[in-house]
Amino acid sequence: KEGNMKELEKCELCPRNCKVNRINGEVGRCRATDIVKVAKIQLHYFEEPCISGTAGSGTIFFTGCNLSCKFCQNYVISQENKGEYITVDELAEKMIELQSQGANNINLVTAFAYVPQIIDAIKLAKQQGLNIPIVYNSSGYDSLEQLEILKDYIDICHS
Repeated sequence: KEGNMKELEKCELCPRNCKVNRINGEVGRCRATDIVKVAKIQLHYFEEPCISGTAGSGTIFFTGCNLSCKFCQNYVISQENKGEYITVDELAEKMIELQSQGANNINLVTAFAYVPQIIDAIKLAKQQGLNIPIVYNSSGYDSLEQLEILKDYIDICHS
């Protein structure tokens, strides 16, 4: 496998350490496979003012979660797996589109399950001119190893 995708052969991206082979279609607690799944990509004006600013935050809501909170405000996305599959190239394109719409930042919401793909997408998007801050908007249940890897790609960690 290329780049970071090898990590998905024995998934330990979050503290659950499911060790499933997502490349072969297995899913762990987060319900993610090796293909990025997103529920919504849009300018979002209702984050904290320092994140949204006046132009909005360029949010990318990733599907799935490793917490299973019964009263999650995004239950349909986090637990019922609502969303559409996109490629890494498409994810990079969406980041560029959000920037061109005036987004203050790219806001990756509950993205832990797709860290390898996100890193690849950020690299591509930066090659194409992405120059706004990247926000990692977390549920707070991330592995320290993944946060360490992300430190070179994100500007703000928000939980």
